[in-house]
Amino acid sequence: MMTTLQIVLAIVGIGMIAAIVIFNLVQERRFRKEADRLFSHKRDDIILGEAVRTDPSRRQGETRIQLTGQEAHSPEARQAVEEADAPEQQVGHRAVDFTFPEPFETKPTQPEAPLPPPLAAYPRGEASQARATEPLREPLREPLGELKPEPELAEEDLGYLAPPAAAFVNPAQPETVVAQGPLTGNELDAQTEFIARLKFASPAFTSYTGLLNGLRRIGKPVRAFGLRADGAWEVLTGNPRNAYNQMELGLQLADRGGAVAQDQLDAFCRALYTFAADAGGAVTCPDKEEALARARDLDLFCMNVDVLMGLNVVASDSHPFTSEAIHTQAGAAGLTLERDGVYHARDTIGHSLFTLTNQEESPFPQDGRGLTTQGVTLLFDVPRVADGVNIFDRMTEFGFSLADRLSGRMVDDNGRAVSSDSLNRDRARLQEFYARMEQRDIPAGGERALRLFA
Repeated sequence: MMTTLQIVLAIVGIGMIAAIVIFNLVQERRFRKEADRLFSHKRDDIILGEAVRTDPSRRQGETRIQLTGQEAHSPEARQAVEEADAPEQQVGHRAVDFTFPEPFETKPTQPEAPLPPPLAAYPRGEASQARATEPLREPLREPLGELKPEPELAEEDLGYLAPPAAAFVNPAQPETVVAQGPLTGNELDAQTEFIARLKFASPAFTSYTGLLNGLRRIGKPVRAFGLRADGAWEVLTGNPRNAYNQMELGLQLADRGGAVAQDQLDAFCRALYTFAADAGGAVTCPDKEEALARARDLDLFCMNVDVLMGLNVVASDSHPFTSEAIHTQAGAAGLTLERDGVYHARDTIGHSLFTLTNQEESPFPQDGRGLTTQGVTLLFDVPRVADGVNIFDRMTEFGFSLADRLSGRMVDDNGRAVSSDSLNRDRARLQEFYARMEQRDIPAGGERALRLFA
């Protein structure tokens, strides 16, 4: 049974609780009235810089913007109203746009399409193959034939992944052509190479092995350089130790296999688009039609100066040459027998000046013993040798000496005896070839010539 004290305490507690509830209700009502009074008045929006009035009839979470005075006529204000009243946009597909200073911009392409096949190097014609082993004084290259497209190839054959669905290019637009500016710092050559540029959104470490492997399968030489954050260029490797802001890659327009083909240019650009879509960059490729025209012109010029000059030292039927005697004479003239079974005369930096080969199929043995032959051939690769007239004189002098010491005779590729008059004609032809190469800014034995006539 409760005592009088307990009853009094219970009544006091109930009264206090009731007082607290009533006080809270009164405070809530007062604050609500104050809020309605404050938000019903016009105020300045700090974001838009305009007068904004809220409409209590809108649902919770909605905002209606009402413009007053001259502010309502500005384009920015009308755009703000339209954006506020626009329906909620779908989230999850965001267009990514990397914008870089000219001339770097994203090249349009179709990343979902399968990449073209790796193309083998276009072989030289049968006549050209014969010239590789026989002494000739005619152009090495065959006339340029019709270029035929190769069949398409699955992506897995190219050594790198296909681009994701959200790529950095728009396949619906035509390709954008951006003029090539002067190259600085790397060794790429706009005269003989199709140069593409890849600009990264931010420097990052990544592997280029798949990209480089795919480019090697195109069938034309490719050179690539990366621009480091310190502004220095370096040769691109599969797994570099530095991050690059930019890359420049050059596809050679022509070589002894002929001019670059449309399919090869397409494969080159697609490989870069695919890599850029995956790595986060923008690619710029030059105009392909203009590049194909330059490639055909360059290849035609090279065909006209791509010449091997050969001299033969032949033995009499009764006295064939022995490999021991040839080895002795070649060594005395500064020629060395290399792994290919051919004697090479080289300059101080290792470039081949002329060669001495066996006219028969068997190469010279590495020890220089145990072989007999009816003749040897001296070959001189005209566009690859600097100071070629003097080197040609050195080769002919060695040929006469070899014929004299082996009791043979020196003849041209038609079997006619070599004379002073024939050598003078050959020397005049050489001077003509070298003058044309100098005029084209492709000096014989220079860096350009060594790449074009590799």
